[in-house]
Amino acid sequence: MPIDEKKLRSRYSEETQELERQLREKDAILSGYRKEHGKLEIFFSDISANIKPVDPLSCVYESGLVKNTSPCIAVMQISDGHMGAVQDSDEIEGFGVFDPEICEQRQIMYAKKFLDWVGIHRTAYQIDECAIIVTGDLISGDIHLELQVTNAFPTPVQVVKASEVLTRQVAMVAPFFKKITVHFISEDNHARLTKKPQAKEAGYNSLNYLVGYIAQQNLAKHGNIEFNLYPMYEKVIGVSNRRYLISHGHGVMGWGGYPYYGIHRKIGKEASARMQIIMKDLTKAKQVGFDKYIFGHWHTPFDFPLFSGCGSVSGTDAYDHKEGRFAEPSQSAWMVHPKHGEFNRINFTL
Repeated sequence: MPIDEKKLRSRYSEETQELERQLREKDAILSGYRKEHGKLEIFFSDISANIKPVDPLSCVYESGLVKNTSPCIAVMQISDGHMGAVQDSDEIEGFGVFDPEICEQRQIMYAKKFLDWVGIHRTAYQIDECAIIVTGDLISGDIHLELQVTNAFPTPVQVVKASEVLTRQVAMVAPFFKKITVHFISEDNHARLTKKPQAKEAGYNSLNYLVGYIAQQNLAKHGNIEFNLYPMYEKVIGVSNRRYLISHGHGVMGWGGYPYYGIHRKIGKEASARMQIIMKDLTKAKQVGFDKYIFGHWHTPFDFPLFSGCGSVSGTDAYDHKEGRFAEPSQSAWMVHPKHGEFNRINFTL
């Protein structure tokens, strides 16, 4: 049966109009994205223009005090500071207490303890370098209504305070090493700007990116500090002969303590995906291959051959208490030997 010419023209016209509408809609979305992205770039530029870098302290470390030993690298992990959060002790049966003042005191204490610990190791090892791995949640954020209500101050203040504390920590450690390399992963969950976690540009669309950006600018005058800011979910970094896949850890599925199954499943998926790239191009092995997965998020320190998690500065909060999970406030550090790998991991109780 032949198609009526009028119906054909009408149908074609309607489809054409719909396709044109879709194109206009996509153009509008793209235009809006570019506008917002441009605002973000200008915002970062304005922040950078108003930051005055901190003057470095005088160097106090003399290299080569220990002879005929392999040079080791000290690793300092900083994670889950939760600046701005408030936790009343009575609410969690005395299992902990937290506020911005305690947050700052604990993190500065950690830097001091770390330097004392490195000093002990220097009686036997040459330690000229330090790697500082920062794995997110440095602010409390306002992703939940309860945080918006109970936080000590709004998120912009949290960003400024968290960046100041991180700057102080790194600046304190810097005079005691020939070289400091900071590895700052920006994507986490508490600092996100969207109601639900996003995938694309989540590393930029995060207040934690601002924390790292401000700290990076603050430390610009320190000639021995290399500050790497990674606006992404995860990144493979090198520390001596070790390749670490660093992430905040919020992408691991699990709950209530140590999510063993979730972590092993995550590592298996990552290894399988990266193997496909490596088999196509072996030169990319050191770019995407990894020895160990390093993360925070779970507020409890643990260490296994394929992964390790850092504790939190805040310690047990109401959510942890509800899930029956208790952990002292802590941060983790370890040494890396060029031949023997990791040794002497320690979880500093704060």
